[in-house]
Amino acid sequence: MHKPIIKNSNKLPLLKRITTRYKVSIINESTLEETGNLKLSALGLFLSVFLLIGFTLIVFSLIVLYTPLRNLLPEHVDDNLRVQVVEDAIKVDSLTTVVQLQNDYIDVLKGIISGDVKLDTTDTETSKLIVTKREELLMEKSEAEKEFAVNFEETEKYNIANRTQSENSIMFFRPAAGIITQEFNPVSGNYGIEITTSPDASVSAAYKGLVFNVGYDFSHGYYVEIAHPNNFISIYKGLEIIFVKSGMEVKTGQVLGTVYDTDPDTKPMVHFELWNNTQPQNPMNYIVFE
Repeated sequence: MHKPIIKNSNKLPLLKRITTRYKVSIINESTLEETGNLKLSALGLFLSVFLLIGFTLIVFSLIVLYTPLRNLLPEHVDDNLRVQVVEDAIKVDSLTTVVQLQNDYIDVLKGIISGDVKLDTTDTETSKLIVTKREELLMEKSEAEKEFAVNFEETEKYNIANRTQSENSIMFFRPAAGIITQEFNPVSGNYGIEITTSPDASVSAAYKGLVFNVGYDFSHGYYVEIAHPNNFISIYKGLEIIFVKSGMEVKTGQVLGTVYDTDPDTKPMVHFELWNNTQPQNPMNYIVFE
């Protein structure tokens, strides 16, 4: 009796091995009944997978090339789209800034209405220092200007005719009750005098005239400027509350406002200047201070 000859598949030619069809059966585990089968060779399986991958790539490429998804590719991004994206980003940033500023403004208004925040106290100390330094740089005099000012003062000091005419033309009154703590010294940049007063002291007009300017600066707070006859101008700085406005006529001794008194570290002080024909005058030559 001859034994059957079993051929080793590994010794078959490569083409024969990849074209040999295999049967894959699907069997019910409970009944062991064959419910389906699939006949497929290695070459057929490879071709099927290759065709499936190729078909998927073709479909994906068509979707990307002929739909708006192509704008996501760097080489297909439209220049107009880039410009639009940048403009939209700038608008969003600007709107965010505007909304933040409006919210800060509303918070300040709420604080002022409720009394938690006082007027003109929202400026930071840094900004005040910057403005003060800038004013000092702008007002700094050269050596020639300082020498001219000294010579002019020495010359005009003995000009009795001019002083008598100015002093006798108008009789000024003291703007506030207090002690003079800093005298007139234009060489050092002090064009007026500093009067230390009591808290909440009133500041009055030294003479009748027309209020032509009312403002605020970081160094002295609110200020009032009044034009008087004979080309005189008086300036009152260091006010916290003002009772007059630009264009208003005031009488001699009329109250202009109250002295600034919100800093507990310093005493209330009024800065008073007197000018005539655009030249600073020493108020102590025109006013009798007790």
